[in-house]
Amino acid sequence: MLENTEERQLMERYLRNSHVFNLATAVDNQPSNRFMFYFTPVEFNDTIYAVSPFDSRKLFEIEQNAQVSFATMPTRVDQGVVTSNTATATVSDRSIRDILPLIQAQIPNWEAIAGDVKDNFVVIEIKFQSAKIFGHQGITSL
Repeated sequence: MLENTEERQLMERYLRNSHVFNLATAVDNQPSNRFMFYFTPVEFNDTIYAVSPFDSRKLFEIEQNAQVSFATMPTRVDQGVVTSNTATATVSDRSIRDILPLIQAQIPNWEAIAGDVKDNFVVIEIKFQSAKIFGHQGITSL
């Protein structure tokens, strides 16, 4: 778990103020990345969530190789970004219904956009042991 420091609090703020990231996977030396929505739990514990259709290519890639990396989109206010090359992604025991309140709080119109297909989504847990944050403060490793 990352230490609770001012830098960690800044990282958490950056995570909460952006909800889109680029998730990179690799299978058989073939890299692949895509933009996805992610969701930060109310009580942050070095885990963020993403959702994906159960039959998606990215889910197949995660099941083949749990080692992933990510980079968040910059925040509007201070251009804050969080990146990690030490992340793992796994299919969560939680269902889309379990995290729907979290999704609605962070992206209020997500359910309307997803519609009935949301029932075909699985929750992906992305855990990371270290990260870098970029923003007006410069670059900081955590």
